[in-house]
Amino acid sequence: MALGSIRRVTPAELRRLVPAATERTYLNTATYGPASRPVVAAIQDFTDRWSRGVAEYLEWEAAAEDCRRLFAKLVDAAVEDVAIQPYVSATAGAIAVQLRPGERVVVDDLEYTSNLWPWLYQRDRGVDVTVIPAREGRVDLEVWLEAIGERVAITAVSAMQSSNGYRAPLARLAAATHAAGGLLFVDACQGAGGIRLNPVEDGFDFLAADSYKWMMGPRGMGYLYLSKAAQERFRPVTMGWRSGRHPHESYYGVDMDLSPSASRFDSSLSWIAVVGDRESLGLLTTIGAGRIEAHNLALAARFRAGLARLGQETDPFRPEEHSPIVAVHLPDGDAVVQRLKQAGVIASRRATGVRFSFHVFNDESDVDRALSALA
Repeated sequence: MALGSIRRVTPAELRRLVPAATERTYLNTATYGPASRPVVAAIQDFTDRWSRGVAEYLEWEAAAEDCRRLFAKLVDAAVEDVAIQPYVSATAGAIAVQLRPGERVVVDDLEYTSNLWPWLYQRDRGVDVTVIPAREGRVDLEVWLEAIGERVAITAVSAMQSSNGYRAPLARLAAATHAAGGLLFVDACQGAGGIRLNPVEDGFDFLAADSYKWMMGPRGMGYLYLSKAAQERFRPVTMGWRSGRHPHESYYGVDMDLSPSASRFDSSLSWIAVVGDRESLGLLTTIGAGRIEAHNLALAARFRAGLARLGQETDPFRPEEHSPIVAVHLPDGDAVVQRLKQAGVIASRRATGVRFSFHVFNDESDVDRALSALA
């Protein structure tokens, strides 16, 4: 697929391309986003041509540059500020190991461990890591601001929480962090592809996101946005020939002519993931992040309203803290997940709740079917 040949789709048309959406009620994107038929076809073509030795690896490398451009478009970023980094944990770790003794990190205890342990592990090197305890599934902005204080190196938070969908006030956290001399690190594994994210409006300095959830791509592909300040403060760690100014002239030799862009932070590629991700990102970008977010939030709101009629408890978040993830607090959640599965509704158990996640291929019939199964 060339960028100029991307098929434009509506949410309803994308739904017809996703077998998980047509064969069952799939409300589990927060665990993994289901592959669309174009993604599957691209991977099948890859394996066929790979097995017969008729492909050129350079075309897969070129496909990665398509992916970089598509992700930049999805999050309203400049392409030169996007690196290809497949995993949040590796990205956070590469930043965390460069912090100096005495520098401060502020993070909350709701975080998925990929955005918690890399920071905590630096304590024995003298890095000061403040962990904010959450209450009722969220952290008040005032608590964040007090913890950030007048001096911080990194504030780390998720765009929306994995366990319950709490959506963080990124712009306010960015402003406080910058005023204290620090940089905002956002784990958008839950978020990128499902909600609108923008480096100017949200103010983040790092945005790390794996592709296999809301971007509906294969595991093994992911991205890292770095602000200019982040690119100046931190160095690439997982370096190789892709870090070069001219990658295909950088296979050998001691002379390091690094890329002046964020591509110097690139990781090596999983080519099979690249070809699938290009298809998925191509579909999502034709719909647009703003339209996707509006669609997803509308479905989640319909679900919350239905839960209220059923007397079911969810987290007491403010409207601006809502996301496409909704956690329902139910006794014996494992049994509920199995009962839902028998009814053709796919959700997951996380923390103290049953987690439902609504994406662009879902529609109102999915919401109503899930509510009926819970009734």
